[in-house]
Amino acid sequence: MYKNLYRHVDARVAHIAFIVAFFLLIVPEDPFPPIYVYIVYASFAACCVWMAAAPKGWWTAKRYVVAVCALAGLAVVVRVVYTASPDHRIFWPLLYMLAVADPKWNRSTVALAVVTISLIMGMMLPDGFSYGALLAAVLMYVAVRSQSLLRAAHQTNRKQLERLKAAYSELQQTSVQAMGYAALSERARLARDIHDGLGHQMTSLIVQLQALKWMIPKDPVEAVNSVDEMLKVARKGMDEVRYAVKEWSDDEKGLGPVALKGLISQTEAHSRLRIRYNEIGPIGDWPVACSTILYRILQEALTNILKHADANRVDIVVEEAKEKVKLLIMDDGRFSGEKPLDAGFGLNGMIDRCQSAGGSIAFSPNSPSGLRIEAVIPLDASVASYKETLV
Repeated sequence: MYKNLYRHVDARVAHIAFIVAFFLLIVPEDPFPPIYVYIVYASFAACCVWMAAAPKGWWTAKRYVVAVCALAGLAVVVRVVYTASPDHRIFWPLLYMLAVADPKWNRSTVALAVVTISLIMGMMLPDGFSYGALLAAVLMYVAVRSQSLLRAAHQTNRKQLERLKAAYSELQQTSVQAMGYAALSERARLARDIHDGLGHQMTSLIVQLQALKWMIPKDPVEAVNSVDEMLKVARKGMDEVRYAVKEWSDDEKGLGPVALKGLISQTEAHSRLRIRYNEIGPIGDWPVACSTILYRILQEALTNILKHADANRVDIVVEEAKEKVKLLIMDDGRFSGEKPLDAGFGLNGMIDRCQSAGGSIAFSPNSPSGLRIEAVIPLDASVASYKETLV
């Protein structure tokens, strides 16, 4: 900041020094000129010095026009009255200051420079036209103006570079935040997978352990047999943990309608729920992503029914039509729709899974009571897009 300030001050001092030195060189040769001649020289000098010393932004296109026209009119009038002075050199400092003017007013200052050069030519005519002097004036303006424009372009490039560096720094910070968000999303995805898989197994195990408490006094033999079933459920839960850690890419390739039926049979065997499964129309092979989403939705729905619904019966309908699979889950639990459905972690996970594959899911009251879940998943859902959306 201070470096730029010093450069600006140094440029002003240089311009003022040039103007003062030039006016000292072109003072009238007549030892006693009229007072109005001194007024003209003083006016030109004061205006040029103010052009150099004025705060940045003070000079505008209109002020340049007014100043040049006033000085030109004053010089021409005095030259007509007093033919000996001023001569064409009085316009040179003015031409110099127009050359170093702010590029913002380039169109106005260039036009005024052309007028000033024309006045120099006009002032030369009574004293004898000098092509060398005229060429020198033009070359001076072109050289100084070119240098001024180059300096302005350099300053603009430096500012743009600083903005670019600031934008790059912002981009780096945003990238770090995005990577942090991606890490959090990955953790949330793994947590949802463990919740959907292991949570279902643990719920089933809890139900069986509660039943075992009452079976031991009445039927010890059956209780022992139940322990084997519970061990299977526990091992299945451990498999679900490994399943989620490995992102279940290989294990889920066999999911589909058969896997849904297997999940239903497992749930019926480990609970008192009566589940009726029905398929409408022909059912083909489903892609991995579609199978995975439907399996997880049914798994989460059955887990929630066991934990919260207090239901006795569940109807499950699967229909495949128009390149989409519709999964309908209806229970006869205590949900009536009078209060809004509390969308916890599990239900939000179901919603995320459907949306990730371009599908939809709806929750509504069942008749006469219970919850109705309708999920629609396109068959062309890809594994890549599914996982990319989750993470």
